[in-house]
Amino acid sequence: QQEEEKRIAALHLQQQEEQEQQEKLEKQQKAQKMAPMTPEEYAKQQAQVREVVDPIDGRIRLVKGTGEIIERIVSRDQHLSINKQATRGDAAYYASHSLK
Repeated sequence: QQEEEKRIAALHLQQQEEQEQQEKLEKQQKAQKMAPMTPEEYAKQQAQVREVVDPIDGRIRLVKGTGEIIERIVSRDQHLSINKQATRGDAAYYASHSLK
């Protein structure tokens, strides 16, 4: 019975320590969020470029990590194709929303 109590006490102590470590980690993460970015962090964030599909018109846009839209250099034929697709997408969106 004493061994059982010791085991329960040890588990309780371990849980308290884990909880304290978790709280400490959360405080550190919060402090890091509030601190200004270092030049390395900013460069890393700016280097992230992803393709995002606009759900309204179907255009595919390049977006930097900060949300900045980047233009893509394309050939004239690709440009015409993109504009045709976007015009169809715009027309379908406005037609579906204007008839309500």
